[in-house]
Amino acid sequence: MGQVFNFFPGQTATFFLQTLDGYGNRADSDYAPTITRVILPNLSEASGYPVSMARFDIGLYYGQYQIPTGGAAVGTYLVDIFFYNPADGYGPKYETVQIVVQAPFGNFAVLAVG
Repeated sequence: MGQVFNFFPGQTATFFLQTLDGYGNRADSDYAPTITRVILPNLSEASGYPVSMARFDIGLYYGQYQIPTGGAAVGTYLVDIFFYNPADGYGPKYETVQIVVQAPFGNFAVLAVG
């Protein structure tokens, strides 16, 4: 498992990936890393994937996921990333990012009043 992040419903989760050369320095890959899928808390897949990550700097890429709002957004999301790392002779690699979405202040129930 790669990185683990904590967010609240409605926030934008931003995560980074670096690609390295054989000397441990950041180096660009020939192809931008790709977010292949986002697995939702109910174990279904989010629509609109795969999508390329954006280049931020040499060998540094970022991706974002807009977390839905409401109580149904609470849970764990898994982001699969596919990339070619220059240090490995551009062999294919995978990275996973875990996004844990918590209810703000522990509240996520909706009550009907009246």
